[in-house]
Amino acid sequence: MPEIDEKDVVVVAEPGEIVEVSAGESIIEVEDPELRKRRPRKVYDGMWGVTEIAAVAASAFILLVTILVYFFAVVPSQQELAKNRSEAERLEAERILAQSKYGEITNTTEQVGKLLASADDFEVRFLPAEPNGRTALYQRLNGLIAAYNLTNTSGPDYQPLETADQETGNNQSDTERGRERFRSLFPGVYVTTTVEGSYQNLRRFISQIETGNDFVIVSSVELASSESEQKRKEATETRAAAPAQPGFGANPGFGIDPRMANPAVQQQGQQQQVERPKGKTLGEVVALRLEMAAYFRRPNFVPMVPQQ
Repeated sequence: MPEIDEKDVVVVAEPGEIVEVSAGESIIEVEDPELRKRRPRKVYDGMWGVTEIAAVAASAFILLVTILVYFFAVVPSQQELAKNRSEAERLEAERILAQSKYGEITNTTEQVGKLLASADDFEVRFLPAEPNGRTALYQRLNGLIAAYNLTNTSGPDYQPLETADQETGNNQSDTERGRERFRSLFPGVYVTTTVEGSYQNLRRFISQIETGNDFVIVSSVELASSESEQKRKEATETRAAAPAQPGFGANPGFGIDPRMANPAVQQQGQQQQVERPKGKTLGEVVALRLEMAAYFRRPNFVPMVPQQ
C-alpha cells in the first residue's frame, strides 16, 4: 500500500459520490469487498454451446421430417396423380370413340331402324337375284378366262350353298363339310376351277374377280407348275435325247461330214444341255386352282324398312 504523506490531503468518498479535488490532492479508491463476489462469471466453452447444439438438432430433425414426408407422401401422390391422368385420358378417348359410333343414337327404335335399312340396302345393291346372279357369274368367269388367254383345264364346278337355317344330312363328304363354313343367311354357289396361263395373266384374273361388283369370297388360291407344260417339256427332252438313226445300214458313216466333230460327242452335249435345270422364266405357264363362294339375294326377300 502506498505511503501517505502527512502534508497530503486524503479525501474518502463513498461509492457513487462525486468529489472535487484540487491541485496536490489525490484520490484513493477503496474497492468494495463484496463487488468481486457479485461480479458474474462465465466459462468460455468454444463455438458450440447449448443453444447452438439445440438449434442444429432442431434443424436436422426438421430436414429429416421433410425428406420422409417427400418420399412417403409427395412421391406416391404424384404417381397416383399421373395414373389418374392416364386413366382419364383413356376414358376420354373411349368416350370420343363411342360418341363417334353411337353419338347419333337417340333411342333404340331409331337405331334398329337404321340397322335394318343398312341391311336392306346391302342386299339390294350388292346381291343380285339368284337366277340372274348365277348366269352373270358363269358369263363373267368365262369372259375373264378368254380375255386373259387362259386355258380351262378343270371346271368351273358349281356347287350350291344352302342358307344357314337349312339342315343338312349327316352323310356328307369331306368336301361338302369343308364348304359348310361358307354358308350364311344368303343362298350362294361354291365355284372350283383350274386354269393355266402366264403368271401375270393369272394375277390380273384374280384381281378382276376380287374387285368385281359381285359379292364373292375367294377361299383358296393355289399355284403349281402346269401339267401340260411339264408333259410338253418331257416330250421335247425325249426327242432331243434320242440318238439319231442312220439312213443306210450298209454304210453308217455315209452322209457324215468328216470335218465336223464326232456325232457321239455332239449327242452327249445335247443331252447335257437338255438336262440343265431352268428357273422360272417370264411367260412360263402356271396352273391356278381357285375356290370361291358367291352369294345372291334371298328368294323371299322383302325390305324390312318401308321405302319412302
